[in-house]
Amino acid sequence: MEARDVYSANQTKALIAEAIVEQATIGLIFVDEEGTIVFINEKAEMQFSVRKDEVVGKRIDMLPLRIPLYKVLSENCRDYPVEVSINGSILLVRSAQIQTETVRGDLIEVRDITDEKRERRQREEFVAMMTHDLKSPLTVMMGYIQGMKCEMVGAVDKALLSCVEELDVSSYRLLGMIEDVLDAYRLEVGLLSINRDNCCFRDILKGCCRDTTREAQRKGIEFVCSLPDELPAMHIDQKQVGRVFANLLGNAVKFTPPGGKISFSATLDGENVRVVVSDTGIGISSKDLGKIFNKYFRATTVAGFKGTGLGLAISKAIVDAHSGTIQVESREGEGSRFTVSLPLR
Repeated sequence: MEARDVYSANQTKALIAEAIVEQATIGLIFVDEEGTIVFINEKAEMQFSVRKDEVVGKRIDMLPLRIPLYKVLSENCRDYPVEVSINGSILLVRSAQIQTETVRGDLIEVRDITDEKRERRQREEFVAMMTHDLKSPLTVMMGYIQGMKCEMVGAVDKALLSCVEELDVSSYRLLGMIEDVLDAYRLEVGLLSINRDNCCFRDILKGCCRDTTREAQRKGIEFVCSLPDELPAMHIDQKQVGRVFANLLGNAVKFTPPGGKISFSATLDGENVRVVVSDTGIGISSKDLGKIFNKYFRATTVAGFKGTGLGLAISKAIVDAHSGTIQVESREGEGSRFTVSLPLR
């Protein structure tokens, strides 16, 4: 093939590529290694209300500081995408490093997610409203169940008493699921409240152990609880922190088969308290381990088990709000080990 033909073919490819980029439904901007804007497509011009001839060939630091384009291009979004609010729209911005023999720089992708965010917010508000409305009749039912239990103390009909006790357990389980959905919404809109007070941390853990002991005995699981006497008082939200460990222990009971073992321990670790929940249950596969704290995520190993996929996400949010950490180690079929570390001060 002659050089002229090769040049013509390359030129055709370049024109086709340029046409595709121009017609893309997302904004695309290329910035070279020196920070100079080399290219901006039509969609990006519309998103930022600029023209090519106004910005192409200029360095980012030469742009007016107040314009939206400068705000977006000055974001560090190479490692993970960043959401930026521009003129009432929400833009998801991410960049990828381009390095070839002839081209070096960053390709910035700008996607308008305003409608997606609005639709998701509407869905979550609807779910929050529905779950909130479900709490009222459920609370009434729970009150009647408690009244029935009191009236049946010492009753001869053990089968009927067992049915009422099962109703009681199931109603609390349903209430917990409703609370999880509500808290997922609160977490999304930044309304998950943390009310700190001086609390006896050991008493919180003892309460969780007491509840777990009953559940473990019912299921035929060995439960070992080890709490030191010298655990100090801590300035935390007693209800929310208790909920974290109740959730971790509840999961351990749920996913550990009869004959298995659950261990619960707390130790002082310098300026922190370290709490460990370990079990010999079904475990988590390696491909799911990195997503286990995501909202609504359910590992492949829990197929067939009931749940909302919210408990661990909410637990992590509560621990984060207390400046702590929560970590997990697990192998499928061999059990899991969750470690929560909370600062004493």
